[in-house]
Amino acid sequence: MCLIASRGRIFMALNIDPIGPAMGAIVHISAPDTIRDGVPAELLAALDRYDVLLFHRIGMSDEIFLALTAAMGEKHDVTVTADGSAPSNKGIFRIARDKDERTQREFILGNDYWHIDGMNYSVPVKATLLKCERAPKEGGDTGFANLDVAWQALPPARKAALEPLRVGHCLSACLRRLHDAPTPDDFARWDAIFPRLEHPLVWKRQNGRTSLLIGSTANDIAGISYEEGRALLDELLEWCTQEQFTYRHKWSDGDLVIFNNSGLLHRSYPYPDAADRVMHRTTLKGVEATGPGNALAY
Repeated sequence: MCLIASRGRIFMALNIDPIGPAMGAIVHISAPDTIRDGVPAELLAALDRYDVLLFHRIGMSDEIFLALTAAMGEKHDVTVTADGSAPSNKGIFRIARDKDERTQREFILGNDYWHIDGMNYSVPVKATLLKCERAPKEGGDTGFANLDVAWQALPPARKAALEPLRVGHCLSACLRRLHDAPTPDDFARWDAIFPRLEHPLVWKRQNGRTSLLIGSTANDIAGISYEEGRALLDELLEWCTQEQFTYRHKWSDGDLVIFNNSGLLHRSYPYPDAADRVMHRTTLKGVEATGPGNALAY
């Protein structure tokens, strides 16, 4: 990073190395410099361009992590993910397998499926900040899939057939995968947190990009049979998560990743409890509803 003077002000010029054609860039910067005047805005611009920003072994404290989150946008409050831990009391979602409460543990296990954060909102999460407190001893990589690149690769006739469709998202679509025989009480518990919310399947965003709103919380396609809708959602997920559309990050202690949640699927790759993986997460509220049928609300 270098300093540039303009009209008496000092600006930070980010030192960025792109990773690959689908997405991703490594940002070379110290933790304190991320919250210097003008830098969060530069990071947002870089995020719009590269979708995934990697900060290798930056070693960011929770205090700077929260300050950077606030400087980049409005943070979602920790509510259903609150677990009484010290990070949670600061407003950070602590992602770890050592949780005893049933729903809290399900939230963590559910991360192993491809998903988009915040599909329970009519305005999805803009971006997610994820820092590695303790890298897993085994497994636990995080994968990202670029939905716009995957969309652009579809044949025109396929795009035209998908554009009118609407998809129902709910928590039970994801968490029922964790149980051989979920009970009515399980479904009631999940629906109390995230009941079915309908979105367009094809989200034409204001920046000119397109997102297919699929993933583990996608339950059904409105107007067709459940079985037919499920087959379509599974087919689209397989398409979007092909190797040419994805990036997989192997964590080191102190890493930070900021990713464009509204344009990507992401997931954690499976890991055992003994891997001792601990992550801290914040999310930025979005500013764009998925369609005219959804109000600007959280």
